[in-house]
Amino acid sequence: MSDVEKKPEPVDPGYLAAVLRRRQAMQARLDAANELFEDVNREAARLLDQQYKAVKSTKSDVALDDDTQFATVTRVGGTAEAKVTDREAFEAWVRDNFAEHFDFRIIPARTEVVIDSVFRDLVLAAVDAAGAPQYADPMSGVIHDVPGVRIQPVRSRYYRWTFSRASKRQPLNGRELVAEALAEQRLDLDTPLAIEAPAADAPAA
Repeated sequence: MSDVEKKPEPVDPGYLAAVLRRRQAMQARLDAANELFEDVNREAARLLDQQYKAVKSTKSDVALDDDTQFATVTRVGGTAEAKVTDREAFEAWVRDNFAEHFDFRIIPARTEVVIDSVFRDLVLAAVDAAGAPQYADPMSGVIHDVPGVRIQPVRSRYYRWTFSRASKRQPLNGRELVAEALAEQRLDLDTPLAIEAPAADAPAA
């Protein structure tokens, strides 16, 4: 005799309505919070960039209105490296100045230029070190402007935000400090921040 699968019972309509209502209401709040966050996050990055350019500050404390620190923000610098961006120009430069590193490779239906990969990497490393597309010939000392090579960003700068940890001196962590400030109505996260327009550059004298 086979077991007959019991038909599921209908969900309590009141409980279902409450869960669905809360889910979608929380989504509405989340969408609004994300919109506000995007604006203030963009403004924070702009101000931190300005501060870095002015005083080279890479780290800032984040505090509540009573000066209790609950987070820190740290600037992580971007990186850049030299790359061959115009292969033909670079190959012509190697051919005209360092022929020993220039060669051809014959493959079916075409002939391909080959640059010594060790030499190419040496030139790119020299450009990275110089901070400009230049290469000093170790034999002659002549400094060459290297065509077809540019220093390009590999990773943009970004800001790392971290909440403070609980300690003997401060038993609440950063997130808990924010929750406490919200409960005490010392933080207003619902009203859009009055973001100031960036100051226009002063005209040249």
